[in-house]
Amino acid sequence: MDTKILEVSKLNKRFGGVIAVDDVNFDVVEGELHALIGPNGAGKTTLISQISGILDSDSGEIRFSNENITNLTAPKRSHLGLARSFQITSIFRDFTCLENVCLAILGHSGHNFQFWNPVTADAQLKEKSLEVLRSVGLEERSDVYAGQLAHGEQRRLDIAMALAMKPKLMILDEPLAGMSRTDSTEMINFLDSLKTKLSILLVEHDMDAVFALADRISVMVYGRVIANGTPDVISNDTFVREAYLGEDT
Repeated sequence: MDTKILEVSKLNKRFGGVIAVDDVNFDVVEGELHALIGPNGAGKTTLISQISGILDSDSGEIRFSNENITNLTAPKRSHLGLARSFQITSIFRDFTCLENVCLAILGHSGHNFQFWNPVTADAQLKEKSLEVLRSVGLEERSDVYAGQLAHGEQRRLDIAMALAMKPKLMILDEPLAGMSRTDSTEMINFLDSLKTKLSILLVEHDMDAVFALADRISVMVYGRVIANGTPDVISNDTFVREAYLGEDT
């Protein structure tokens, strides 16, 4: 039987009179890449902000690794193994790639920063950070300042910082946004390689990437999840095609 690493039940969020997330139910199975898709304003960002702990929920329940995390803070959820990569990169542009990953590792461990000592002076920490950079293809760019990286490389560094936390589940918020076709292809190949290592919840507008990568897809429209299923099921769902994919039937 498939083990559910994330379960969202009857989740709701309002902003005044606006219902952003409306009685949402879905789950992510351990080891799968689950895509969350929908038009702008569908509530996707609000939903993943609730899951990651950035936004409180008005009602409903979020379970992670069979533990109720609905009322836990974002840092506590992170320590349980839930990591999020943001749509806008959260890298430190004036630090090197290596320093960025070192700081991510230290921050996750709850380490007290010693500002008078370079983080890369710790040989063990440096090796762990290089290993993470190696996993995203940035080892040779370790000494380059993050602000000097190409856009695609910055996205990979952002993901590397999330990977440094050794997550069980990673939430990726539009990792292909603003990428060239070449960078997009490289990112799709990279994400495909990650699928064997951890569970992923992917929010993405690039349908070619979604259908190439996802094991299952949830479709969100007007705050509600209107369909769940495999890529084949979703692509052949009449209601989904009318409501989101923009096809006449």
